[in-house]
Amino acid sequence: MKKIVSILLSAVILFSFAACGKEKAESSTPSVDLEYYAKLGSIPDCPYKLGQNVEELKSTLETAEKETVEAGGDYVYQVTEGELSVQINNGSYIYYYEKDKEAAGISYIAALDSAFGFDSGESILSVKDALAGFEYTEEDATSDNVFFMLGFSGGKLLKYTFDNITIIFVFSDSMLTAAAIYDTDNWTI
Repeated sequence: MKKIVSILLSAVILFSFAACGKEKAESSTPSVDLEYYAKLGSIPDCPYKLGQNVEELKSTLETAEKETVEAGGDYVYQVTEGELSVQINNGSYIYYYEKDKEAAGISYIAALDSAFGFDSGESILSVKDALAGFEYTEEDATSDNVFFMLGFSGGKLLKYTFDNITIIFVFSDSMLTAAAIYDTDNWTI
């Protein structure tokens, strides 16, 4: 009887260690379902998504700025109109839309910090490994494809496309510096 109890106890301990090891291995690299977020048109943790009504977004951000400043805090909110597009910057995210497609709402969102479960500084190999189930293209980062990062040059870009939605990751010296999502039907600049 003692042998049976000892064998069962040993088996329970063995399976406990095996389960812990498996859990640790699975959680060591972030993984995210990019296709899911492409269908949503959003970046995780970003309160707004592609297609967001421009006037509603501006109004919400203006109200947040006013309330924060009245409470004595600092708040970044800026609208910059270009010749063809408009940039709405609230510090955490930068939103864009083309002037002639304003009715389609926000068509480009950039994050200059963490995005899609990856922190700034994550290696390009780590991102590729975590997103191994998705097809991508690797390109040189230029002022055209990372226009939201003024003065940025010399990096790499991973581009994942799902129907009309594209998600990009921008790297400098093989380290993540930004990410973005955009609607290729409504962002053609």
